[in-house]
Amino acid sequence: MKSTVWLSLLTLLWSASANPLVGLIDPACKVVRGECPHENVSFWLYSNSTRNNPILLDPLDLNPWDFQPPRPLKILIHGYTGYRDFAPNSFIRPVLLDNEDVYVISIDYGPLVRYPCYIQAVQNLPLVSQCLAQLINNLVDRAIVPNDQIHLIGFSLGGQVAGQTANYLKRKLKRITGLDPAKPLFILGPDSRRLDAGDAEFVDVIHSDVFGRGVLRAAGHVDFYPNFGAQQPGCMEENMQDPGSCNHERAPRFYAESINSTVGFWGRYCSGWLVHLLGLCPTTGAQAQMGYHVSQELRGSYFLKTGSSPPFALGKLEDVDNSQTLAKFHLNLDNNEIDDDYEPQLLEAFLELDAVKVIVKMDEDDLDRQLDWVDREEEEPLSRNIIK
Repeated sequence: MKSTVWLSLLTLLWSASANPLVGLIDPACKVVRGECPHENVSFWLYSNSTRNNPILLDPLDLNPWDFQPPRPLKILIHGYTGYRDFAPNSFIRPVLLDNEDVYVISIDYGPLVRYPCYIQAVQNLPLVSQCLAQLINNLVDRAIVPNDQIHLIGFSLGGQVAGQTANYLKRKLKRITGLDPAKPLFILGPDSRRLDAGDAEFVDVIHSDVFGRGVLRAAGHVDFYPNFGAQQPGCMEENMQDPGSCNHERAPRFYAESINSTVGFWGRYCSGWLVHLLGLCPTTGAQAQMGYHVSQELRGSYFLKTGSSPPFALGKLEDVDNSQTLAKFHLNLDNNEIDDDYEPQLLEAFLELDAVKVIVKMDEDDLDRQLDWVDREEEEPLSRNIIK
C-alpha cells in the first residue's frame, strides 16, 4: 500500500505540471495560521445600490444600516485560485442583483488558495471557515440578519468551505448550495472536513466534473447530475486543452442561469449514479427543478441534460416509457461490489490529506534514500521501488 502511494506521488510530481500536488515542492506555498478576523480573509457586501462600490465589512464592527432594508443574504464562496470576482461570483452575483431583492456577500481569501499551492490551500480552509463563521455568528447575534435568511453558495473548494463553516456556527443554517464541491484530498476524510447533508437544514449540490475536480458521490439532501456530471457538452470545443476546467465551471454557470431561466433545468429521479450509468433509471414520472429555485422538500439524486452553450437549460425532459425494458432487469444492490462512496479519479495520486502531511515533512534527500531501482524486463518501462 505504501509503495503504491509513493509511486503514485512520484509519477504525479514528475509528469503532471498542473496536478494538485505540485505545490509540495514550491517554497512559496505555505500553510497560514492565525486568528479571525484575518488579513487574508475579507468580506465584501453588495446590493443594487452598492454593486459598483461594495462595502468592506469588519466582522467585529458591523454596521446594521448596511443591511437596511431587511433582505435575504446570499454568501458566495470562491474556490482554488479564486478571489471575490472569480467564479461563482462572476456568474451568479450580477444575476442575483438583477433579478432578486437580496444582499450578496462575496468572500475573498485569494491569498490562501494561490496556484500552485493546492495542498496548502486545503489546509488553509479551516481558517477561512472560522472567519466566515465569525461573521455569520455576529450578524445573527446582533439581529442584523436572521439566521434563516442566510444562504451559503460555494464553488469547488468553496463548497468544502461551506461545509466546514457549519462546524463553527452557533446555529444551523437553513440552506447551503454546493457547486461541484472539490474532490482532491476530501475523499477519505470525515464529514466534518467536507460538505454533507448534516451541514444545513437543506443542502443541494450540482455535480459537473465527477471524474476530475468534483465529487461523484451524493453530498446533499438532493444531488443533481447534469449530463451525468462527466463530460459537459461544449467543453471540448470551449477549452480543448483543459476540458475538465470547463466541466467544473459549468456548475456555477448552470446555477446562475437557473435564477431567471424561463424553461428551467429539470431532472428526473434515479436511485443512484450506478443505476443511471447502466441505463436502468425510469424515463417517465415526476421531474424536479435544479438550481436556485429547487424545492427544499426534494431528496435523492436527479439526472438531466443541458445544452452545449447558453442558454443551457432545456426545460422538462421528454417522457419515454421504458417500463418494459426495466422489467427485464433487476439490479441487486445488496451484492454490488461498487461502494456508494466510490470515487473514480483521473489521477491516482489524489491522496488523502493526512498522507500528504507525512510526505511534506520529508526532504528530497530522505525521499531519495527510500528509493532504489528495481530489475525489469527489457521491454518494461523504468520504475522505482520503495524500500520498507
